[in-house]
Amino acid sequence: MSDALLLAAALLLVVTAAVHSVAGERRLIGPVLARRDGILKSPLARFILRFAWHITSVAWLVIALILLALVLDPPAVRWWAAAGTGAAFTAIGAFTAISSRGRHIGWPFLTGIGLAALASLLI
Repeated sequence: MSDALLLAAALLLVVTAAVHSVAGERRLIGPVLARRDGILKSPLARFILRFAWHITSVAWLVIALILLALVLDPPAVRWWAAAGTGAAFTAIGAFTAISSRGRHIGWPFLTGIGLAALASLLI
């Protein structure tokens, strides 16, 4: 296994996540959501579409963290994978619950994923 290639993959994931969120918001998501016709009349649908776009970038950052841990501290990969997943999904679930005022069906599942991953660190 090549550490240099794992580091390159992690760096590319971080860059891709940043470009995906920033450029995607400007060039795709923003213009699409500005239309407000059909399903996009619903504020909840617009929220979910934007949120789903950016959650992809968060997932890529968690994968980058795991690849970095493979290089820097292979025995700690399980811990970093659980901690990164736990922190990201707990925050994503809480944000979804608050932002959608509990109307997004996925927030309990997203929060549950995060809390289960964090709890795994304690046992």
